Amino acid sequence: MKGASFIRELLLWFLAAGAVVAAFFAALYFGLFVLILSPFPRDLAEPTAGFTMGLLVVFAGAFLAPRWRLIIGIILLVANAIFVATFLKLQFLSTLVGGIVAVVFIGWWFSSKRTRGSIKKFGLGVGIALFVFSGVVYARFVDIPAIPKGLNSELAYALGTNASQVHAFYCYDQGGFIDHEWLWRIDAPPETIALVVSRLEMRSTNTVPQSFWKMPPYYWPRSMPSGGEAFQNSLFTGDKRGPDGTYHFLVHDKIQNRAFVWVKDNF
Repeated sequence: MKGASFIRELLLWFLAAGAVVAAFFAALYFGLFVLILSPFPRDLAEPTAGFTMGLLVVFAGAFLAPRWRLIIGIILLVANAIFVATFLKLQFLSTLVGGIVAVVFIGWWFSSKRTRGSIKKFGLGVGIALFVFSGVVYARFVDIPAIPKGLNSELAYALGTNASQVHAFYCYDQGGFIDHEWLWRIDAPPETIALVVSRLEMRSTNTVPQSFWKMPPYYWPRSMPSGGEAFQNSLFTGDKRGPDGTYHFLVHDKIQNRAFVWVKDNF
């Protein structure tokens, strides 16, 4: 009997180890190919990928372990978060939070004090946590809070010594792998915006792609500003990929002294 029990426990340990490996690659596939390497906003993709990785890996190993589940969960939590942040460059905090959620669930699920009443309370807690997490993810999706960044190298080169005239620059990463897209908001006086248009070889246009008004950032215009103008590179196309190269579409809000630029970098 002892031999059979030992073999059973050994098989369970192998099953738990296999589940960790399977969960890791499932989360890796989801994070890379569904989120990060697809046309998906980077500020939304990375924390979601990290959270998913932490949750699945820790849950798979700790739930299937025959004993020492909390200890196994904590070990996986720390090891996975460090590995993911170091080698996959995903967000350490989001991976850690995903793992903590899994550990808390494991501890509650296998607790001798779990009752029908505690199930309702735990479900409420999970609902609140998911609501808060969804709120944080949505905030990043619409770029709240919007944090000014240093000038993009292409823009800095185009402006040269006039770069100091830019009051604030925001860069929203639309994601992509081979092809990539960004959204810029440039707060600068009209003469600086005119220089951007000239140096990036854009020309005036009366046609604005409908998708331009539907970009995620909360500060993005939803219609043409009063007295606004639109400019684009000659080969820019908003409704399809377009040829290889880097192309820009710009709307100038003359009242707020802002330019909104849709950048396509097609490999």
